[in-house]
Amino acid sequence: MQEYRYYIGGEFKKSGREIACINPAIEETIGRIFETTPGDLKTAIISARIAYREFARKSFKERAKLLRQIKKAILDNLQELADLESKDVGKPLKESLFVDVPLAADAFEYYASFLESLEERTQRDSSGEDVITYIPYGVCGIYLPYNTPLMIFGFSSAAAIAGGNAVIIKPSEQASLSMLKLTELLDKEGLPVGLINVITGEGGTIGKALAGEEIDLISFTGSLRTLRKVVEASSRKPKKIICELGGSNIFAVFSDADLEEANQNILGSSFMKQGQMCIGTSMVVVEESIYGKFVEKVVESSKKIKTGNPFDPLTGMGAVISKEQLVDLDKRVKALVEKGAKILFGGDIIKGKGYFYPPTIIEVDEPVYEEFFGPVILITKFKDRNNLQKIIDNNPTGLVLQLWTKDLRKAKEIADLAEAGTVWINTFARMSAKTPFGGVKQSGFGRNLGKEGFFEYVHAKHTGIGFDKSPVSGWFGV
Repeated sequence: MQEYRYYIGGEFKKSGREIACINPAIEETIGRIFETTPGDLKTAIISARIAYREFARKSFKERAKLLRQIKKAILDNLQELADLESKDVGKPLKESLFVDVPLAADAFEYYASFLESLEERTQRDSSGEDVITYIPYGVCGIYLPYNTPLMIFGFSSAAAIAGGNAVIIKPSEQASLSMLKLTELLDKEGLPVGLINVITGEGGTIGKALAGEEIDLISFTGSLRTLRKVVEASSRKPKKIICELGGSNIFAVFSDADLEEANQNILGSSFMKQGQMCIGTSMVVVEESIYGKFVEKVVESSKKIKTGNPFDPLTGMGAVISKEQLVDLDKRVKALVEKGAKILFGGDIIKGKGYFYPPTIIEVDEPVYEEFFGPVILITKFKDRNNLQKIIDNNPTGLVLQLWTKDLRKAKEIADLAEAGTVWINTFARMSAKTPFGGVKQSGFGRNLGKEGFFEYVHAKHTGIGFDKSPVSGWFGV
């Protein structure tokens, strides 16, 4: 069985504590990782700090060249990285191969291009000159989720490195293999020693320890529950935190929408990655006049989605990440039913080998703001635009919102009022490395991607230069 060692200061290391990596689609061990020791974590921070101090002096052009080295390493090994990520996570290969891993490469290319167009700002008048430069924070701790580890590595680390920082990556213990394989590839690229470090192990041990160390910034993608633990652990030595937490994302369908297109996008936004994606739909709300007809269409389409082997090209959904997630998902579905919800399709664990759960549609009488992070959507109706606005306003989270209507003026007015990091009108997943991404309310704070993402990872530094007397010369007349 292959072992994957963590990577610190340009060296691959292992400890005495092993963690088995389970392929959730076949329930078999496909590798093992190691719990990073406290001593090795200290070494990682020292190594990262040394690397950052040297790398911060590099020109934007030199940093851009390094970012493109990382992009090339990803794309040159795309098939291998995608295969491994799908085995480790359980999602269909087509998602890893055509979407997730390439998006990581796109982020590194974007920030390379961004650096080539970035200039220091200078303002001058007769009395002096002001220069604005961008200074890295230093050492950034990057926490990756299990659903799209390499994609989030790109979304966060590309901007961090572009800003001149060094990074310590903490992948989920449930999905570390693609990140560790990429680390092996990057080790051959001759990157500055200590610029990228990868620590592995349980979130409750090494993840908690990283948050409590003297690092300068945390970028976290995951659940609100886990973020609370990270914040608590970091409180002894406070640092900036950027976080994206998912949420109960709403998909609203008006009677004048293109219903077939809306239906297709419900399937895509609800059941890709087995519903394990932060931008996934949690609750579908349909205008009352078309409710019955449209819900029937969604149910019939969902029945045609094939669940099974992630490497079968015809498979639409793979396995959820773990047995614990599978059992918890089923328990939460049944708890809703006990409260009066009605299952329209799905709702039971698929028997056999692997952690499979079917596309599940649950009808509720009133909005329920719950994120299952699995292939489960809640569906209900709304009466009119005012009713919909209240449903949106009452959502305690605010990552993404979808609006489906041919009346773009109406959609834009609702979008402008919505508290959400992203609003999609008649589309889903329209995003790129150029567009900022993040949440509001309980969906997080800070942004990744876009120029806004770059500025999260740097300080703006002002240097004022006087040509003559300063503004306070002679103030006291002495």
